[in-house]
Amino acid sequence: MRTLLLLAGLLLLAQAQAQAPYAVEGVARYRGYYPLGSWEGVNPTPRGEVLWDGRDKASGKVCLKQAAWDSGNAERDEKARKILKAEAYPEACLYPQRAYREGPGFVVEGELEMAGKRLPVRVLGELREEGGGYRFSGSFTTRFSQWGLERPRFLFLEVRDEVEVYLEARLLR
Repeated sequence: MRTLLLLAGLLLLAQAQAQAPYAVEGVARYRGYYPLGSWEGVNPTPRGEVLWDGRDKASGKVCLKQAAWDSGNAERDEKARKILKAEAYPEACLYPQRAYREGPGFVVEGELEMAGKRLPVRVLGELREEGGGYRFSGSFTTRFSQWGLERPRFLFLEVRDEVEVYLEARLLR
C-alpha cells in the first residue's frame, strides 16, 4: 500500500511539473518590403507565461508593447505606431493553443491579438532545450490587409502587404 501511495505521489508530482508554467521573455523582429528594398524593426518587450504539456496542448499569453517597435528611423516608427493603433491597443498578444514537434521543427498554433482583432496564427520554428528550460525561434508571415490596417508608404511607394515576423524566446520555470 505504501508503495502504491508513493507511486501515485510521484505521478502527481510529475504531472504538476509538466503543468508548471514557463516564464517567457524574448524579442520580436519584423521585415517589411517596398519596391526598392526592405526594412526591419525590433521589439525587445515580449513577456508572458505559457503552459505546455510536452506533447501538443499549450495555453497562456505572451504580449509585447506596440510602442516599443524600433526600426532605427523615428519618423517610420511614429507612423508604425499610428498604423498599429498603439495608443488604443498598446499590446499585441499571442495566445498559444497547440505546440508540437513536426519532423525536425516545432510548431506553435494559436491566436494573435493586435489592433483590436484576434486572428489565427501558425508559427514555424525550432525548440531547443537550454539551461533547465527551452529556447524557441520561429517565424510567420502576416498581412496588413488581414488586420484591416493601412499599408505604409515609403518614398510615395506603397509597401508590400506581407510582413515577415521572427520570434525568439526563452522559456524558463
